[in-house]
Amino acid sequence: MTDLVSLSELRQLTRQRADNENSQFVTDTELTRYLNNSWGELYNLIIENFNEDYFTTSHSFSLTSGTDSYSLPSDFYKSRGVDLVVTNTESVPLRRYNWAERTRNSVTVRARDYRYRIQKGSIIFTPLPSTNDSIKIFYIPDPRKLESVTPSGVTRGSTTTYTVSSHSFVADDVVNISGFLADDYNSQQTVQSVTNTTIVTDLNSSALSDPTLIGTVESVFDFYSGWDEYVIIDSAIKILIKEEADVTALLLQKNQMRERIITESQNRDAGEPQTVTDVVSYHKFYYA
Repeated sequence: MTDLVSLSELRQLTRQRADNENSQFVTDTELTRYLNNSWGELYNLIIENFNEDYFTTSHSFSLTSGTDSYSLPSDFYKSRGVDLVVTNTESVPLRRYNWAERTRNSVTVRARDYRYRIQKGSIIFTPLPSTNDSIKIFYIPDPRKLESVTPSGVTRGSTTTYTVSSHSFVADDVVNISGFLADDYNSQQTVQSVTNTTIVTDLNSSALSDPTLIGTVESVFDFYSGWDEYVIIDSAIKILIKEEADVTALLLQKNQMRERIITESQNRDAGEPQTVTDVVSYHKFYYA
């Protein structure tokens, strides 16, 4: 079960928790930054306690003969593993490059016995590829930022296009539309496609009136039920720290929430025991 909570709702709930509802001592812009920092902390907490698989995605590409360095995905945060794709149904996990083996390529190396290393924004393979092998990298993406944008225009049709100056939404995001004078636009919608300056959602607005007052498009926090509370509490603590107020009670609540998340994240797939994979045997079989 997940909770869908919009950015504006997160800000309101955080201000309530910090007893800061009627104050602009902390602006909405500053509070959004607090929320993103707290979300990043929760993101890492889940990665550390869910065997790092909760957010894992993948990216495939082909090697080019004579080229050892390739750009990582733009949202790359942390590697989970790299595979050499042998066939449509078979892959071999590659080993990380070991600095102690830096001279291993001065002698004959078995074909396609690659090592890899992550360096800044690139993945680098050793030895230098001499064939166009297929590679699949499994990785954890950056945590998506919570944001709010104000459209400069709306195009109606079987879908609805919001024109903005910039944004970081992607297809399949759920966004919250609010503040439009024509209330039929004010709803949670799913992003169908994007460009740098447009957000296309699934709202069929062909029969709707042209909005005379345009509101906002904002992120929706889509997460496991109740875990958004960690973000709210941690951001409220940040508000109170700026106000030089007592944070003892909220720190206790945060620690309790932290323990709950750790327990729940570790027990979400309790039916499958942890196993040890003999990666070396893969290499012996495919590279012998």
